[in-house]
Amino acid sequence: MVKPNGLSFDSMRGVFLHLTLVEDRWVSYIITERFKEWVDPDFEAFKDIAALKQFMLQVQGNTEVYMSGHLADELNRQIAIPWGHRPDTKINVETALCHMVMENMVHYSELSAPLWQMGLEAPYLGFRRYKNMNPILAKVYVFSVYYIDCDF
Repeated sequence: MVKPNGLSFDSMRGVFLHLTLVEDRWVSYIITERFKEWVDPDFEAFKDIAALKQFMLQVQGNTEVYMSGHLADELNRQIAIPWGHRPDTKINVETALCHMVMENMVHYSELSAPLWQMGLEAPYLGFRRYKNMNPILAKVYVFSVYYIDCDF
């Protein structure tokens, strides 16, 4: 899980932690306009699956609270992107949510590669099962694919 294997981060743990941090950063800090409060955590602080799971459940809870709010009223609200070439770059919330979904799709797919390298079959999780396990993010995915004009 922590062995370097050519992924976008140094290990499967790093990729999974990155996914969780991306969700946390966007939902709890960028969209809510609290980015100045963000502190990059030390990847090494998450030494085992229990620590990763605890953090993931905390972030998932925060996302569920945000998504169960007045999301329809939020979608067109402009938010500042705290990095990039121009400090005044703004996108709307729906574009930020599209970005989160795409980031998740890319990196969750990436986690299959090291399993194959170890001779293991990556778990298949059809959308129906994913929807039942992650109803909030599944709604974002469906909404982004069918209803949002993502202006990346």
